[in-house]
Amino acid sequence: MLGALFFALMNAAAKHLGVSGQQSASEVKDTMQTIPVFQITFARYAVAALVMLPLMFFRPTRFRIVSPSRYLVRTIAGFGGIALMFAAIQTIPLASATAIGFTSPIFAMVFSALFLQERVPKLRWWAAAIGLVGALIIASPASGVAIGGAIIALAAAAFMGAEIVSVKWLAQTTDGPVTILFFSNLTGVLVSAVFMLSDFVWPALDQAIVLVLLGSVAILGQACFIRAAKLEDANFLAPFFYVSLFYAAVIGYVVFNETLSWPVVSGCLIILASAAVMLMAGKKTLSR
Repeated sequence: MLGALFFALMNAAAKHLGVSGQQSASEVKDTMQTIPVFQITFARYAVAALVMLPLMFFRPTRFRIVSPSRYLVRTIAGFGGIALMFAAIQTIPLASATAIGFTSPIFAMVFSALFLQERVPKLRWWAAAIGLVGALIIASPASGVAIGGAIIALAAAAFMGAEIVSVKWLAQTTDGPVTILFFSNLTGVLVSAVFMLSDFVWPALDQAIVLVLLGSVAILGQACFIRAAKLEDANFLAPFFYVSLFYAAVIGYVVFNETLSWPVVSGCLIILASAAVMLMAGKKTLSR
């Protein structure tokens, strides 16, 4: 739940960077520009990697990794999820993008069953289907949410689902949490740098500060998630991130003056009901 809070703050910072330039141009009439999505993604990885670097040198054995291919899979999944979600939250409300992103457990369950051979209870599959219905309601024209942004958020959810499973896959190795965090972010820096170079904008001072804060809360969220992945199955952990919907709704309303239409609210409630059922299914599994 702490990880969910940090990730909600990360998304809020990314939205601020994506819209602050537009607001400044119209309201303050200065020269500050919107920060491109790939540049925000690069900063998110770069700051996180720099934060982890001293911990790596503190114990040089952490530079030895067991399975480089697993890091590559995690990086591709994570980069796709982050970049697409950053793009989505700049076009649709923060809570709507977050709610659509909650379809990621569906993808996580599919991937964990296929690649990690984790057992998924039937009740959780039914709950996942209910959650998908809620996401489709939010993405419908009646909700007032831009369809293009909703589709981008759904694509981000697919990548995030793959990342959930890839983190669990990495957690099965002998690599420690610090090693996993550092190399995951380092490879993310290299991948995002390739895309960033074609559309780079020099940030203003306040934008640079937000970029640093974005990367800092991201590494805190990752640390919480990897620790949790050491303790439980990926398909059990995923539903806990539904609490970030409340964080996103509050932040969106207070910071960005976003309001939710009734179709969006009903879709969110359906998704939350789905999360409750999924958690109940997880408890039944643990009690056996």
